Amino acid sequence: MKKIYTLIVALATTLTLSAQLAWDTEMSKDDFNNAKTVYSKTENVSWSSVPLIGDGISLGKLVIDIPFIGSTPYEDECVIALPEIGIAEKVYFSWHGGSSSGTLTIFESADHSNWSQVFSTTGNASVTAKADSASLKTTTRYLKFYATGKVAATFRKIKVSELKSLSVGIEEWEPASAMVDDAPATKNVNVSWTNIVASVTSTNPQFSASVETVGQKNLIDQKTTITLYYSHAEAGTHEGEIVISGEGREARIRVAGTTKKYDQTLTWNQTLGECIATDELSFNASASSGLDVVYLSSDTTIAKAEGNALQIRRSGTVTLTATQPGNYKFNAANQIEKTLVIHKADPNVSASAEELTYGQRLSEVVLHESNGEVPGDFTWLDISTDTILDAGDYILSLLFTPADTGIYNLRTLPVALRVNKAVQTIVWEDQDSLLTVGVTAISTAELSSGLPITYAYTACLLSIEDGVITPENEGEVTVIAYHPGNHNYLPTTVVMQAFTIQANPNETATGVEQLTPEQLRTAKKYIHAGKVYVSFGGRVYDAKGELVK
Repeated sequence: MKKIYTLIVALATTLTLSAQLAWDTEMSKDDFNNAKTVYSKTENVSWSSVPLIGDGISLGKLVIDIPFIGSTPYEDECVIALPEIGIAEKVYFSWHGGSSSGTLTIFESADHSNWSQVFSTTGNASVTAKADSASLKTTTRYLKFYATGKVAATFRKIKVSELKSLSVGIEEWEPASAMVDDAPATKNVNVSWTNIVASVTSTNPQFSASVETVGQKNLIDQKTTITLYYSHAEAGTHEGEIVISGEGREARIRVAGTTKKYDQTLTWNQTLGECIATDELSFNASASSGLDVVYLSSDTTIAKAEGNALQIRRSGTVTLTATQPGNYKFNAANQIEKTLVIHKADPNVSASAEELTYGQRLSEVVLHESNGEVPGDFTWLDISTDTILDAGDYILSLLFTPADTGIYNLRTLPVALRVNKAVQTIVWEDQDSLLTVGVTAISTAELSSGLPITYAYTACLLSIEDGVITPENEGEVTVIAYHPGNHNYLPTTVVMQAFTIQANPNETATGVEQLTPEQLRTAKKYIHAGKVYVSFGGRVYDAKGELVK
């Protein structure tokens, strides 16, 4: 019987087009209808879905109906192209039907011209579908499914496995212990592979490999040497796996190792003991590792470490600790403690007072304060601000209360204060300059200090007591009003007024002999030009009792 071939147009001009039948994947109806998969077939070959036969390639003239025995003999074939990338391992399939005088055969070829048989069986229409397989050459790129006979034959559940292998020379690696930052530990490992591209990864970042992938498609029984690294970049015990995997194959190498830190020591040659709250302290501890020393305070409300300096906040006792906690390379150092007693500082303050004038209260004193960088308040100590001091020089005490009494002591300081005498003035309105003997007049002179005014005048003409002028004799007289001052007031300027005293026409002269003893006792007596005179009732008498004036 003459073979009739139907060639796919897309494959007619080349034998190297990429095949579409995926490795390890059962052939489907879509693959059968794919011109890149079914390279060629005779006209009676089709894809059958008859339940009795099952899905698969049906070989024979009758595809849908089971033919009668004695039908025309057939000779049909179907060529399937395998992928160009990869290596064939085995073909898996099920076969069914055919006649007892016919055959079902599978051939393989690397170039579609030189075919070799890999499977053959005698057809048997009574045989139910039978699963079978056949090994393939590594160079196989085409499979031919061939059948002869009178009864329809089928191949189905066709799948071609790909030859792949992957293995490693060791199963575990445990490097010797080392120190942080030592050179990485290394280990060369052989990886054996066939027709595979596998990725190389690590489950622990402390371990790594010299390559990210190994292998290559279409090569058989290859070996690749890779280098494993244990980095020693981080202290501790590390475990993990180097995983080489790809295309369904996997090999693992267990890795484990230990990396240690270096020890370090702390030195702090500094005497602390006591200090003043305003002192500036810095620390000089050092670590053998060269790392920065960390300082801690037992009470940060008293003092707090800022870098290598101490920030003092108030007086008190505090324990300072120098430590170096270590890092990725060094263990923590020994701790060193020192006790520091912090005393309050005496504020550098001074003050001076401007002079007062008698009559001003102490609250009116203008103070010139000098307290530098120390804020605070000055108050008078042991004396009320309402106090009015007598004129004179004083040494008073001021109390300075700092704003921060945790840092500074209160301080008492002496302040010199001078209280000057006050100025006093006389206001004396002009009086009636004409006075009459025996007729009293009221002086309107007033002193600003409120003290009594002192008058000076000619005694034989008048007398002034409590501001009341009593003319006694006729004549001209000048009266002086003034105050000599005292311990609190300065003397006043002199104020003068002139008066004319006239005789009282309503008075009758009285001789001295007519004076009663009491009158005579109280009369003013004085000596003038060696003579004795008596003044009474506005008249002046001589010693003989004669009226003189």
